[in-house]
Amino acid sequence: MTFQPRQTSPRGVIENQRLLELHLYPGNRCNRECDFCTVFGSAEGWYADYTPEHLDAALGTVMLDERGVVKFYGGEPTLSPDNLLWAIAYLRDRGFGGSIVIYSNGIQADHLTDILAADPLGKTTASLNYSIATGDGAPQMPLSSLRKLEAYEAEQPGAIAMGHADIVDSGRGIDPFTGEENRPKSAHRCPHCYPVLKTDGSFHACPFAVENAAPHFQLGTIQDAPEMVADNFQTFLDWIDTVHEPYAIAHDQPACTVCWQHLEALPTPEFRQAAAEVAS
Repeated sequence: MTFQPRQTSPRGVIENQRLLELHLYPGNRCNRECDFCTVFGSAEGWYADYTPEHLDAALGTVMLDERGVVKFYGGEPTLSPDNLLWAIAYLRDRGFGGSIVIYSNGIQADHLTDILAADPLGKTTASLNYSIATGDGAPQMPLSSLRKLEAYEAEQPGAIAMGHADIVDSGRGIDPFTGEENRPKSAHRCPHCYPVLKTDGSFHACPFAVENAAPHFQLGTIQDAPEMVADNFQTFLDWIDTVHEPYAIAHDQPACTVCWQHLEALPTPEFRQAAAEVAS
């Protein structure tokens, strides 16, 4: 297959209280309903457009120079191409000079390639879902879509990559997953992914567990100072290393399984609170 594996960025990088990466999430509405979906994606899922308020909060949180990365995912981002195109243009017009990644199942190939081509800086790429692109563990995308994406990648090398093959126990998770038994499973150590800004206005600590409303993941809202969100994310990373991982090792559980099935056994990270919340 034409696509190369997606390269990951260094984890947990925070400089001057800005994050190296930020995920943007408009909901779990999707044109597929896969057994392994971490966010419970379906056609009946929720969706809300990106707004200036959400994107201004993102601009205040992520690094704005060429090192920064903003990742759009869901759900399926190409189901609302006009709003996504507007959001990318908004970020560019207001000084975001980093990379943009669209996590997609690739089925709406024409929408996806239009989105990639629209970036005035030419720094928007796509990451395809491994199972849907290959047919390993899920019905493969229509071959007509796959051929369009392969042709685009051949003309624009590096524009479309293959997502990871790991099986993550979160959301609908592993069971009843039908992929190859030798595909990598999660280890005791959390991958330390970067957090998510949802279009409901909340910052969530984990892109895989984004539909989990437990207080362990709640970093703040778009009304909070970006510095507080960054501090809370650092607190979450410290909690992962000092509380979560020791529990996973002691109970011989994969990291995502701890959050999915045993989170009530762990104390909540000691997050900073907004001044208004503390006063109340």
